[in-house]
Amino acid sequence: MSLKIEVAELMEKPGVMFDVAEKVEYKRNLTNEEKEVFEISDAWAREIGKIGNDKDLEIAAFVNKGVNEEIYNAPDELLDSMLDRGSIGEFDDEEFVKTPKNTLEAHEAAKGGIVDRSYIDFTAIKPITKNRQIETDLSYVDLRKNGFKSIATLTTYAKEALQNALFYDVFSMIDNAIVGGEQLVTAGGKVPTQTAVDAFNLYLLDRDPAAVAVCLSKYAQALGRMSGRSQYMSDAMKDEFNRYGLVNFIDGVRIASISGAKKTGKGQLMLPDLRIFGCAGKIGALDMKGELHTYEDMDNSNEKVIIRVKDFTYSVAITNIENCNKMVLTN
Repeated sequence: MSLKIEVAELMEKPGVMFDVAEKVEYKRNLTNEEKEVFEISDAWAREIGKIGNDKDLEIAAFVNKGVNEEIYNAPDELLDSMLDRGSIGEFDDEEFVKTPKNTLEAHEAAKGGIVDRSYIDFTAIKPITKNRQIETDLSYVDLRKNGFKSIATLTTYAKEALQNALFYDVFSMIDNAIVGGEQLVTAGGKVPTQTAVDAFNLYLLDRDPAAVAVCLSKYAQALGRMSGRSQYMSDAMKDEFNRYGLVNFIDGVRIASISGAKKTGKGQLMLPDLRIFGCAGKIGALDMKGELHTYEDMDNSNEKVIIRVKDFTYSVAITNIENCNKMVLTN
């Protein structure tokens, strides 16, 4: 069986080559079957570096498939809990209706009487649409020297860069949408006061007992070190905090901590800094718009493969911002 046919067959199997790519990139152990996949993929990558030709654009196909499977088709527990996820056509327009508050008034009246009418506000909301793309290249020297690892690194990093950008955009929109009222809690310093935590949690738990707080890991650590916090922690929670320095729950609200080491390509943190966000149920919708397209050009003059990952487009509509709040810390 030719190398080309073997690679084509591997690409038909969902997730197989990307799983190997991710393990290779992060130096995890491969199973015997994965080692075979790696050997075939490695020979394929090195061959492209030798001849300067990828006739069927298989590098682009692999990158495109990897990102699609890991972002478009894979569940994301946190975003899925906050947003109704879906997909629409590339050229489709959409409009969302904000979930109305119950503003109908029950007046006291005589039988057969007439009272003032009250109304329900069905407000239409246009989503915010973002389009992201990546352009990069692989040198023939890298392909000959590092083989499949070169393609594995590019694919894994492309997936993470797009995923991180999506995550950052969603929380930036939430941050910008909360400007005051009960939803905005002032922490009172670098570490939240118990009063601030009480107000923050009460707002969330009044709306959903399964509410979650989302923050950078440094703030999850700070929550666990609040004065008097240990008396409310079980032995198991204390052991976990002593081991990892993070808390999973605080006064009934689950904590989703985001690593401060994870950043966008521009060096931005995954969440706006000095913020702890709360989410009590669904806040809106997130639709992937159209399909991802990955293009590939062989530049033999400069001995490199040019890769363009385009049309990573998504629409976000925040229809129920009242289901979110935020705590603002100070430096």
